[in-house]
Amino acid sequence: MVEEIKKHIPSFTCTYTPDSRQQIADSWPASIDDSVAQKEWGWKHEYDLKEMTSEMLRHIRIKYNK
Repeated sequence: MVEEIKKHIPSFTCTYTPDSRQQIADSWPASIDDSVAQKEWGWKHEYDLKEMTSEMLRHIRIKYNK
């Protein structure tokens, strides 16, 4: 996500210190196969990472008037 934000805001930096919840996140799969949901329920995502980041930044700019 940081790399995608940097496409919009090149000077963006992100620093953090993981807490105990990082171990939980590390146990999650790197990707999720949603092909069965697509086939059986007709599920389809609305945003990919690029679109989500653009939309998120657009709303932040509107809220903070920047």
